[in-house]
Amino acid sequence: MDRTLKFNVLKRILGRYGIHWNAGKGKGSHGSFEKLMDGGMFTYPIPHHGKDVPQPYIRGVRKKFKLTADDGVSDDEFYG
Repeated sequence: MDRTLKFNVLKRILGRYGIHWNAGKGKGSHGSFEKLMDGGMFTYPIPHHGKDVPQPYIRGVRKKFKLTADDGVSDDEFYG
């Protein structure tokens, strides 16, 4: 079950999977997480206000980068 995370915690978790934060890629307070996958650059824009990242963004980033239980990454592994 996805949950709200602090931005820096999400950034650290995604870093374990080779996903990097690009603050310059986005509008206003948005940046993008990005990773080279399947021969292309995959990005996921997310607001960065230095606060909590809402659950729908966590769910979306996990789906985009194939980090869900269906993709073989359990919640315990992802959050652990």
